Amino acid sequence: MKPDEILAQTRKLIREHANDDPDKWWYANRFVFARLQLDERKTKTIIKRKFMDEKKPCHYCEKPFDTNRGIHLHRVDGDKGYSEGNCALMHAECHRKYHSESSSKKDLKPGEVSILLKKSKRYDENTKGFAYWWDITPTLKESLDNYELVEFVKKDTGARCIFPPAALKDFLVPGRQTSRGEGHWGIKVLKGRENELAFEPGTKDRRESTKDGKWLFYRVVWIDDDQQT
Repeated sequence: MKPDEILAQTRKLIREHANDDPDKWWYANRFVFARLQLDERKTKTIIKRKFMDEKKPCHYCEKPFDTNRGIHLHRVDGDKGYSEGNCALMHAECHRKYHSESSSKKDLKPGEVSILLKKSKRYDENTKGFAYWWDITPTLKESLDNYELVEFVKKDTGARCIFPPAALKDFLVPGRQTSRGEGHWGIKVLKGRENELAFEPGTKDRRESTKDGKWLFYRVVWIDDDQQT
């Protein structure tokens, strides 16, 4: 079967499973999408660990890595997938520089952009009212077009959810900017609403947020790296 035929068949199966139930359709659609992304991540993890064990240097600056943290796996040819022959390691900053330089070129290849990872540590939801918190800066918002996907990651468990950059930008409007930094946006996982990303109200709406429903919510599916399909 060709890729478009596989997609058509998958959509048909999801529709049959949902049987006109929009909630079942949403969950099945997100379930399949998230786990296909997880399959790709597992492949990337195997290659990355092998390269790290072999102590391969950074593909961009050619310097060795001082730590195992913050190492990115990069596809040398953006038209090809993740394989040992088409992958290399880069420092996080080198990877950002590479894509920043590449994005300004007219001959940028399809798929040459990376996935943006946003990691959050766990907070005490019993006292703060939320379990996880991500901050989006204006600079980061402007760079979202350089990425195919945004992954919000729970740093303590590794669980992640996937967010399309275009949809994310719809929430990052001026009226929802906070007083942090130069007008950051806040995204949280609130207590009792663990399967949703909660977008903070803007500074001027904060006092009325609970009674006026100024928070915005986006339903997500959290996937663990060790979760099987």
